[in-house]
Amino acid sequence: MDNKKNASNSDTDIGELVTKHVNNLDDKGKLQLPDDMPDWQKHVIRSEKRQRDAQSELGRTQSKLRESDAKNSVLMTTASTIVPDDFQLSKDELTALNTLKATDPDKYRLEVNALEAKAKEAQQVKLTELTTKAANDATNAHVTKNRVTVLSEFRDANPDLVITDDVLVNDVPPRLLAGVTNGEYTYAEYLEKVKAYIGTGKKVPAGNEGDPHNMGKMPGSQTPGKSAADRAGKNDYAKMTF
Repeated sequence: MDNKKNASNSDTDIGELVTKHVNNLDDKGKLQLPDDMPDWQKHVIRSEKRQRDAQSELGRTQSKLRESDAKNSVLMTTASTIVPDDFQLSKDELTALNTLKATDPDKYRLEVNALEAKAKEAQQVKLTELTTKAANDATNAHVTKNRVTVLSEFRDANPDLVITDDVLVNDVPPRLLAGVTNGEYTYAEYLEKVKAYIGTGKKVPAGNEGDPHNMGKMPGSQTPGKSAADRAGKNDYAKMTF
């Protein structure tokens, strides 16, 4: 009975701790925690903050998705029926078509129907290409933003660990990132694996060269920072699509 009571009190204390600090944000929306707070408490508060942010973002995303689906349906239906007046024909082809209109109206109508069908099919292909690219770009931007956040929080939680773009690109085996690409584990788990790998005494920079937080300055980039972007194509990390 006492164990249950102690557990209940512990949960209450943690809840109060989270409530007290989870909304302590600076003007940029970054969580601010006391320097003397135990690491485990910081971890609990950061985890709760991420969960609340994720829930809020999910609600906003679902609302926007419903609106986007409705708009997309109307736009796609309308756009797919738009046919150029000239059917994108050459001047000579248009002349022949107009001549046919005067000499053989029935054949002209059949020809026009075929041209309309062909034009609509081409329009649908083009729309699919455009919308697919737009969807892929949006997904990449979303993943990039999430990974920027995860990396920033990881650096905050591990201030003594040097995780620069140079380390991720040059000193970490590509096989670790391949696990993220293949869906074997999350980006957060990847960073923990990087931490464990560096902890084995493998080669890392002696100092904190460059700006270790430059990834956050490029939320739309395909690589986690300028230095990595400059080496695009060098290895799996630089080739990776965020």
